[in-house]
Amino acid sequence: ERGGTLMDVRTDGDIADSFWWRRTTLTRRTPLYDACVSVGLLVAATIVGALLDHPGLAPSIMIVYVFAVQLCAFFTWSRLYCLLSSAAAVALYNFLFVDPRYSLSLIDRGYPGMFFIMFVVSLVSSSIALALRRALAQAAASDRRTHMVLETNRMLQRCADQQQIVHAMATQLARLSGCPVVWYSADAEGDDLLPRATYTAVGDAAPVHELAPQMPPRLSASAYVGTPLDATFGGSAFYGIYLTVRTGDGFVRSGDPASVVGVLAIVAEPDVLTHEERTLADAIVSEGELALDRARAMEAREEAAVLAKNEQLRANLLRSIGHDLRTPLTAISGSAAILRKSDEKLSLEQRCDLADAIYDDSLWLIDTVENLLAITRVEDGTIRLNLTSELIDEVIEAALSHVAQASHGRAVTIEHTDDILLVRIDVHLIMQVLTNLIMNAFKYTPEDSTVTISARREGEFIVVDVADDGPGVADCDKPHIFERFFTSSNTRPVDSRRSIGLGLSLCRSIVEAHGGVIEVRDNHPHGAVFRFTLPAEEIEIHE
Repeated sequence: ERGGTLMDVRTDGDIADSFWWRRTTLTRRTPLYDACVSVGLLVAATIVGALLDHPGLAPSIMIVYVFAVQLCAFFTWSRLYCLLSSAAAVALYNFLFVDPRYSLSLIDRGYPGMFFIMFVVSLVSSSIALALRRALAQAAASDRRTHMVLETNRMLQRCADQQQIVHAMATQLARLSGCPVVWYSADAEGDDLLPRATYTAVGDAAPVHELAPQMPPRLSASAYVGTPLDATFGGSAFYGIYLTVRTGDGFVRSGDPASVVGVLAIVAEPDVLTHEERTLADAIVSEGELALDRARAMEAREEAAVLAKNEQLRANLLRSIGHDLRTPLTAISGSAAILRKSDEKLSLEQRCDLADAIYDDSLWLIDTVENLLAITRVEDGTIRLNLTSELIDEVIEAALSHVAQASHGRAVTIEHTDDILLVRIDVHLIMQVLTNLIMNAFKYTPEDSTVTISARREGEFIVVDVADDGPGVADCDKPHIFERFFTSSNTRPVDSRRSIGLGLSLCRSIVEAHGGVIEVRDNHPHGAVFRFTLPAEEIEIHE
């Protein structure tokens, strides 16, 4: 465990498991370790040679020392230790196992040549072993760097927003260093970068004070550079590796605070990463910067698409309102002009008909404006539901009283039940739903039709039906009947000016805001049934 986080964090295909390479690279900076390894191997070779010190086994002892020199090259990084261990192996073999014992003097003239050959073989073989080990370490480093960059790229491609991208970058840096990583991002005001969260190798995000309380409370974006630094804040030194995350347009000056998106601070001494690991950390940040740029570009395109859609809706609304409101306004102004100029020439019945026409058109205009305002508030989220517990039968009767004058001979019946149907609703909005549905039934049925309103309980919901025996809704219209600006193909010519396609859309928005659903079905033998549900309110009985 290092820096408070577990190093053994493993996933399939994660090259971060290659900690052997990391350990061997770290030992390059400790000469004492290399010296101890060399001495230990030579001591072990001497012990093995003492066990093999029998007549006829002298060549075996020589091979043991050569093997010890090769192991020394494998576990150390400097050629100096290969040279010294080779010379020491020859000297120890001569001193301990060649007659005269415990002396470096030579009796046999063939010994110098043998010792020279032993020295050359030990030095060459250890040099080859060291070269192979260095090549292996470089290959492992390159493979580790490639795999981690690819893994980071795959993680970033799966990120849906900027927060997930930062999470992926910080997690990879924590895996690389084995230390927590703190994310600093820009403040709303000024160029201060404030700590937002701390990430570890397992990918979790925690408050800064839990894992990295020693980190600075803020950084200055205007004075920041993307190299390891020792920053001082309030008289206290904060050590770490600070990596700047910038915009990726390629034309931003490094001193421009607007270019700094944030800073990833590795909570560790600046020398905890090797040069290769620091290069890898920079590559991870570069991949993250590209992903952030892509995310920002995607968000910009989505915003542009939303603006274009809103503009199209606005154009459709203006076009519909301009066409559909002009006719009733023209009728109102024409009827008013006739009453004003020809009042004495008209009979009482004619004047009443003109007044009724003006009244009906004005009511339709008022209802249309109310629907426009209501649907805007509901879909923009600016409306607040004023919920109260109400009897659904009373709400139905209240809504029916508002539209009774518009029935024009149509029969309206309410089917009551013996159950107490209590709902928690915004009375004004649900009355508007009922009013729109009843007026819609009036609009699309002949004058001798019957409109039936009923309510019942089904499980945890109250189901309300507004049924008529008119021509019904065509099957091709049912999937779109609750869409904004949609009008049914069954609209009667005389009433074709009476709809701009907002009433049913408003009903759906209000019902869904209450947690219910609305749908249209066929009424048998003919007609349509508009059904919506509302959550039932439980009745508490106190004994």
